[in-house]
This record gives sequence, C-alpha cells and structure tokens, in this order.
Amino acid sequence: MNNQKEINTLINLSRNVGQAFCDKDTFEETSSNQIVQKWKYRGVTFKIIFPESPSDGITVSNCYAEMRRQLREINLEAPSEFSMRLVSNYSKVAELVLLDELWEELGTDDKI
Repeated sequence: MNNQKEINTLINLSRNVGQAFCDKDTFEETSSNQIVQKWKYRGVTFKIIFPESPSDGITVSNCYAEMRRQLREINLEAPSEFSMRLVSNYSKVAELVLLDELWEELGTDDKI
C-alpha cells in the first residue's frame, strides 16, 4: 500500500471511531497543512495530527505508533471477541466493530 493511501485509510478509520466514541459534541477535525482530529472520550482528550501528504514510510509508521499510543492512553483498546458477543445493543456492537477495524489496521507493533 502506498503512503498516501495508508494515511487516508487511517484518517477515515480514526474519524469514524472518534465520531462513534467521543463525548457529545467534542469531535473536531481541522485541515490545513496537516489534518488534526481532536475529541474527548470520558473526559480525556484524544488528539492526533496526520500529515496531509506523507513523504515516506517512517512518517506513516510514526502516525500508526502515535495512534496506538493515544488510544491506549484513553483506554480504547481493541475489543475482545468475548466482549463483542456480550453486547446486545446493536449501536454498541457497531461501535465495537469500528474500533476493531481500526485496531486491525493499526496492528500491535510499536516499533518504528
């Protein structure tokens, strides 16, 4: 996958998860030279900055590592299959599926 496509995928997944999990009316996204997403989850701020046009694989790897770090800081880890089976509310299942998709894209490797 090329760098721009990877970043765009990450931006879209992050946007979907942010809008699904954020505290009411806290999701913000701005764009100029960089795309900045900022929102709160249970009162804790999540903020990630994406380069608009990544120049190399290291930049992409840094974005992935930063996203993993930020999600862990606000306690949005990848949902377990067990937790997904326990949820009976359809909207909650949809949220967990989004979170699972994001973590599947991110992987778990924090090495750059």
